[in-house]
Amino acid sequence: MEKSKLPVFYLNIDENIIDSGVSAISFVDTPATTEEWYKFNKLNDHNRLLFVTTEEKRIITGPVMLAETEILRFSDIIGYYKVKFSESTILKMVIKYFKENKIHNVNEDHNSDKQVNGVYMVESYIVGDNVKSMLYKDVKKGSWIASFYISDEEYWEELKSKDFTGFSLEGKFIEQYEKDLVEQMYNGVVDILSSDISDDEKEIKIKSILNV
Repeated sequence: MEKSKLPVFYLNIDENIIDSGVSAISFVDTPATTEEWYKFNKLNDHNRLLFVTTEEKRIITGPVMLAETEILRFSDIIGYYKVKFSESTILKMVIKYFKENKIHNVNEDHNSDKQVNGVYMVESYIVGDNVKSMLYKDVKKGSWIASFYISDEEYWEELKSKDFTGFSLEGKFIEQYEKDLVEQMYNGVVDILSSDISDDEKEIKIKSILNV
């Protein structure tokens, strides 16, 4: 099936389950949001001071998740499909992330063996009527933007030389979602097989569900 015609499903979290939601934020070379972060030092592209002081601030800023934005996923079971987060789900997972004090959990490339120490979230906001993003002016209402301070100067220099361009969420919603989707597909196939339509029509409908 063409990627433009792939099914799109919303992800969600269960606020009552400890493992549900965001567990960490990862530095990656290809963020799912497709929006790259800003690496702040004393001057921006227009040669104007971004901060009052002239010392490097060692802060990186970027979208953690964009609201109502399709993200391509692949599963060995169901093939390609797309997911997205609603405004309300992003708000729920941000609140849960802060309540559980996970805001400084950072790693590289979603590798738990590459935990990053000395990196601290120092800013977090959801774009809306009360807060606008001057850096990401076109992001949709409900999108989550965050900034991290790199306290270790050596790691800051290392980070600037790497190919990382943005943030990527790490959590349980994707895994649970795929289980739910497989169940939906299974139920759809069962309904088709038990219907009164011809075998040829059943085959066509089942192939449509399985994206084959």
